[in-house]
Amino acid sequence: MSAETPDELLHTVLPPALEVLTAWSIAETEADRAVFHQAMNRTITDAATAPDPLRGLAEMMFGLSALSGILLDELAEVTGRSRGEVLHAVHLRYLGPGCEAPR
Repeated sequence: MSAETPDELLHTVLPPALEVLTAWSIAETEADRAVFHQAMNRTITDAATAPDPLRGLAEMMFGLSALSGILLDELAEVTGRSRGEVLHAVHLRYLGPGCEAPR
C-alpha cells in the first residue's frame, strides 16, 4: 500500500475496521458472536498474509484506532460532552466495579 495523503491512508485502513465494528454490532444485536469472530479472523488473516505482514497488522491497528477516534469525536459532539468525559463514562460502563468480564 502506498498512500499519498492522510485521506488516502484512512480510505485504505478504515474498511476493515468498519467491517469489524459492524460485525460486533451484528453479534450484539443478534446474539451471534460467530459473526464477530469470523470478521476478526478474516481481517487478521488478510493483514497477516499481506506482502508485508507487520505492515498489514499495523495498518489494521491504525484503522481500528482511527475509527475509535472518529467515533469518540462524533459521540462527544452529539452528547455535548468532552472526549475525556465520554472516555470516563465508557470506562465506568465497561471496566468499572461490578462490570461483567468480557466473554
